[in-house]
Amino acid sequence: WSASHPVLRDMDMAIEISVSDTGIGIAPEKQRLIFEAFQQADGTTSRKYGGTGLGLSISREIARLLGGELQVRSEPGKGSTFTLFIPLDSAPALAASSATQLDPNDEAGVPAISYAPADDRADLGGEPFVLIVEDDPTFATILLELAHDSGLKGVISSAGSGTVAMVRKMRPTAITLDLGLSDIDGFVLLDLLRHDPETADIPVHVISGAEQAAHALTIGAAGVVEKPASNERLAELFGQIRNTPPAKPRRRKGRAAAAGRGPVPELAGSRILIIDDDIRNIYSLTSVLEAHDVKVLHAERGAEGISILETAADVDIALVDIMMPEMDGYETMRRIRSKPAIAAIPLIAVTAKAMKGDRQKCLDAGASDYIAKPVDIDLLLALMRVWIGRVRAERLSSPRRGSSKAA
Repeated sequence: WSASHPVLRDMDMAIEISVSDTGIGIAPEKQRLIFEAFQQADGTTSRKYGGTGLGLSISREIARLLGGELQVRSEPGKGSTFTLFIPLDSAPALAASSATQLDPNDEAGVPAISYAPADDRADLGGEPFVLIVEDDPTFATILLELAHDSGLKGVISSAGSGTVAMVRKMRPTAITLDLGLSDIDGFVLLDLLRHDPETADIPVHVISGAEQAAHALTIGAAGVVEKPASNERLAELFGQIRNTPPAKPRRRKGRAAAAGRGPVPELAGSRILIIDDDIRNIYSLTSVLEAHDVKVLHAERGAEGISILETAADVDIALVDIMMPEMDGYETMRRIRSKPAIAAIPLIAVTAKAMKGDRQKCLDAGASDYIAKPVDIDLLLALMRVWIGRVRAERLSSPRRGSSKAA
């Protein structure tokens, strides 16, 4: 196993399981690629050998959860050998956080494991506590200690995904939110929390840069602490939270009400383009959006979508499917960004690829944001509220479209 592996490096013994085949083999430069979701050794969209390209990605994640690693040794034309190493002692693996990132120096593509700070979730005892949404473990620890100094307990969420469900279940006294999360736009998470009937009454205090403060307050933040923030200012914030009466839980009114699917006046009158080769997806999304007084345009190919953006007036946002024939979503977004007249239009990538790193890949191709299939309608509406709000604010400040970049 790898000498640098965060769990196995401290082990004297491990279980080793190898599986060999006599297939086509894998070139050295492709051996890292095959561990990524929806990828195969040929690296093309149309796959000669079938399959989804998910098996090795899932296997690698299972290996990580067990505290182990998955390696490959292969030569073209000579087959491949995949080897799984699992530690005999499971304690280090259980202590590892689920937050991971790929180590760019690891040739086998094994993710490095980070460790989340310990918090008070197992010992809340009905006392007031703050939910700290922060993906920097060092800063999260500082915030937790300051909360303790103010007489509050704290629970840390190191990722935006799952935070709304956590808030519904745990009902914190207040939330501190870092807008610069790696897995979701912090403004979108704030919007979700403000529009969910079960979380809307819980104050959210944003810790962010000064340039983002006004927009956060517009969306519904209870307050903003500007970075860099002194310990005194943060202690003042937690003191304020400590003296805040806890919000009373709202009675549930069924699934529809809990989902927050009421009218969305922020979207009324907006124009949205859907670029997707599957007419079923276009139909289902159109049905949802038209219920909110949205004008929907659609295209079944990337080139057609670009043409509509160039000719149609005032398209507020475009939803771009990634897996399309002829010109995939990545290339479609790159071409849109290369055309000055339409480069500022917000683009939301819509894809079945929901693995770690896919969001960043979409952003690198020009997406403003990302949503995975099956589409979460509440998340989609939040994304659209945030991005259309930005577009409209920029139009008010700059009459000429394209004079400033919205995405």
